Amino acid sequence: MSNALAIAAVTAVLKDRLNDGLINSDLQSLGSFSVTCLPPDRFGVGGADETPANRLNLFLYRISPNTGWVNERLPARTSAGTRMTNPYLALDLHYLLSAYGSEELNDQIMLGYGMQILHETPVLGRDAVRTSLAGGAVDGAILPPAFQQLGAADLAEQVEQIRLTPYYPDLEATSHLWSSFNTSLRPTALYQASVVLIESKASTRSALPVRERRLVVPTLRRPRIERLLSQPDAVTPPTEGATIIHGHRLVLLGSGLRGNVTSARIGALTVVQADLDLTDRRTAFDLPSALLAGIHGVQMVHELAKQDSSETIPAERSNLQAFVLSPSFDPANVTLEDATLVDDLQPSGPVNGTVSITFAHDVGRQQNVQLSLNELGAPPDTAPRAYGFEAEPLAADIETATSINFPIRGVGQGTYLVRVRIDGAESPLEITAGAYSGPTIEVTP
Repeated sequence: MSNALAIAAVTAVLKDRLNDGLINSDLQSLGSFSVTCLPPDRFGVGGADETPANRLNLFLYRISPNTGWVNERLPARTSAGTRMTNPYLALDLHYLLSAYGSEELNDQIMLGYGMQILHETPVLGRDAVRTSLAGGAVDGAILPPAFQQLGAADLAEQVEQIRLTPYYPDLEATSHLWSSFNTSLRPTALYQASVVLIESKASTRSALPVRERRLVVPTLRRPRIERLLSQPDAVTPPTEGATIIHGHRLVLLGSGLRGNVTSARIGALTVVQADLDLTDRRTAFDLPSALLAGIHGVQMVHELAKQDSSETIPAERSNLQAFVLSPSFDPANVTLEDATLVDDLQPSGPVNGTVSITFAHDVGRQQNVQLSLNELGAPPDTAPRAYGFEAEPLAADIETATSINFPIRGVGQGTYLVRVRIDGAESPLEITAGAYSGPTIEVTP
């Protein structure tokens, strides 16, 4: 592969091809001539060389990245910065071929011969490169000691051979180009040499060879959850539209639910395959006791087991299906404490106190917990009374609790239906003979 001398080596090869081509064309009638690789401002009036001469000058005026090879070897380093590969420095070289003549038309004659020579050399073959560089026009002696072992002949060994392509800009672009040289416009032809692949010789870290190939071709299951049902226990059939509460089993209906290694994911909680009643179209499992009341999403997760290993790799996931886990409590665990009359002079007047509820699950300190009281058995001509209260916040050092207190103020005496709403999920009410019947609490002093 090419090294740091590649750019100069390409220029040297092109110069040699032009020089040989002019000699073989027998241009003695023009007088003496030369082929150079100097900046254009070195010639003509005001330049370092003001002597008229027949000269063909090849100048490298621009270098650009080659988009086809620049990303061939990425990534080059690991996340820790260790070198994995030596990426190519892939370059396109842009040349300006200009002519100078001591007599009228000599510059145009030389430019015509130069363009013909390059036209007939569209590719710099490997043997031609070795021959042109055999004379040592470019070698490592001009480099720092650490690089003096480099050889320009490495250019012949690179994967991609050098291709030479002419291109023809408009007059404005040519004028701008010569203006940047701060010299007068000359007969000009532009060429692009592509591609130079410079590769570092630095040591790289290579991986060990593959000792054994293990190919696994799984069948895509495309898991999809279509419906969610609640099942009180493993024996009772699930009921459509039933409230989902702690202690119930969650039933998922769909397709492709069973995979190689299957689990159910609810937020940050995972139900492993051993705890799933699993088939391809139905999955049921007990709701995790650590799951807080509120709105959640459930998803089936498929993984692939590695051969001869307990590890797994990710495979597919189902759609995310939302459900509401309602708060639940035993009606016997609803009590009124510290009940007192608001006004001692009104024995049948409103009451202050604290409603204490012990839930069948934990309630988080950050959850929004509200108590709703709706009067049960109000007189026919009287609108039922209703109240709403916020829960007492838990202490700062307590993250979850099962017993929650609700301070109540100014509640009329009577029997009330008790509902609790936690993060938008509401506890269910009992229904008897088509009417709500519980849970209830007696509010009396």
